[in-house]
Amino acid sequence: MITNEGDKTVCKVSGITLNYHPSNLLNFEVIRAMILEKGEIIVNVHTERKVKRKRRAGGSVAIVTEPENKWYRISLFKSRRMHYHSSVPFGFI
Repeated sequence: MITNEGDKTVCKVSGITLNYHPSNLLNFEVIRAMILEKGEIIVNVHTERKVKRKRRAGGSVAIVTEPENKWYRISLFKSRRMHYHSSVPFGFI
């Protein structure tokens, strides 16, 4: 989700924590280029220390800190592309 509040632009991406480093890789201009290039751009977001929950044997949960790589790309298969860069969901008449 991208909103414009005066001079400030806020970018929210599902599944990726946007702190300083990822927000430099994945910002409004990059997402705009991804949409206009029809999904040909893929961004790899690497996080050095991601806090995760992992299940142990016996059903207990452990909190661990691990490096993580996530690939972000535009998915064009969730809707049909129409004229002038608009889209409608599949099944829309």
